[in-house]
Amino acid sequence: MFETLDLLFLIVSVLGTAQAIFLIVLLMDEGKRAFTANRWLMVFGFSVGMSFIDDTFDPMISPLTNLYLVPVFAPFFFALIPSIYLYFREISGDPAPRPYRHFLVLLPVTAAIGLMVYLKRARMIANNGHIRDAGLQIEFSATGLADMVLLAIVILFCVLFAVYMTGIWRCARRYLQQADWQLQADSERLRRWVTELLVGMTVLFTVFTLTNLFDLFVSRAEWLSLGVKVGFVLVFFRMCQVIAQNPALFVQPETEGGVFDDLSVRHGPAQEPDDQNAPMSRAIVDVSNIERIRTRLERIVTDRNVMLDPLLTMPKLANAVGVTPNQLSYVLNQHLGKSFFDFVNEVRTNEASRLLIEEPDRTILDIAISVGFNSKSTFNLAFKKTTGKTPSVYRSETISQCSTGQ
Repeated sequence: MFETLDLLFLIVSVLGTAQAIFLIVLLMDEGKRAFTANRWLMVFGFSVGMSFIDDTFDPMISPLTNLYLVPVFAPFFFALIPSIYLYFREISGDPAPRPYRHFLVLLPVTAAIGLMVYLKRARMIANNGHIRDAGLQIEFSATGLADMVLLAIVILFCVLFAVYMTGIWRCARRYLQQADWQLQADSERLRRWVTELLVGMTVLFTVFTLTNLFDLFVSRAEWLSLGVKVGFVLVFFRMCQVIAQNPALFVQPETEGGVFDDLSVRHGPAQEPDDQNAPMSRAIVDVSNIERIRTRLERIVTDRNVMLDPLLTMPKLANAVGVTPNQLSYVLNQHLGKSFFDFVNEVRTNEASRLLIEEPDRTILDIAISVGFNSKSTFNLAFKKTTGKTPSVYRSETISQCSTGQ
């Protein structure tokens, strides 16, 4: 018979496994219009799901078998934070150039855990016949090579935790600041989602790390570990709820005719430069496609559904053009001399300038919202940056000049 704690772990683990599978299926079901960033949420779901699978079988198998399974499941803990970091990089329009490098750490970690298990197998120590939460739940004593290997693994995890969480916060803060002060292209739903994910993951990863350290070096923390598992289940549930309620946050808008003309597919992927020290921008898009991208941009500028969409982001605009975010950023920066935010702000303020004169009785806030901004203050900042005047001054001076000219 299972003890109460074992039964609770089993129930939570089964629920967690089911939620992880459901999350992955939901993200995969978004189809061709799904953001490429979604893949990192799938990696996150798969990694946590592997932990839940391990916990599901934990009370059913012998401690020795459990120990042998540690190298199979434990390395996936090292994929949790990098996957969320890569997700934030992707949605901010700054995807990592070689994302697979962030997961190469799993190889030495797997080897180290395998060595530790080999050394530990003869003197395995388990709590009530079970070893939970692979790799970090083996009793530590500062003697022997196996314990030194375990300590090195724990230190590596803590270092990666600190580095990646710092990167996640910097990336998210920079992204939200740019959106707030330059464009505010994201709706409140997107802002809530990014903030909620950022804070939720920070709390969950911090508690997860501290719980495992406490469990390893102080005393067994079964109930704390159970609480962390419940936390991951709730995170999965919330993710699935957000995807179901706000699918626009996870898919691209349909272009005209529902057809996606992907230049990178049609003309082949961009080639990596032979010189490893050459700038990345050289390989982002070949010369033959630059004019084609510029032509597509000029055509899209006249499309109100795209440029005035308050949900417009770099990945969305890139998908409408038919290129990757890196390719679009390269053309905007190197050939148009503008950032993404400056480019979109210019289009929107040009439209706003026309409306300010043609519809003098219309409020500035109403015009700001109609061209894609979410607040009057943000609109004023963007308008003044583009025209050198505030909307009210521009309207009054232009109307006055027109009246004088007549």
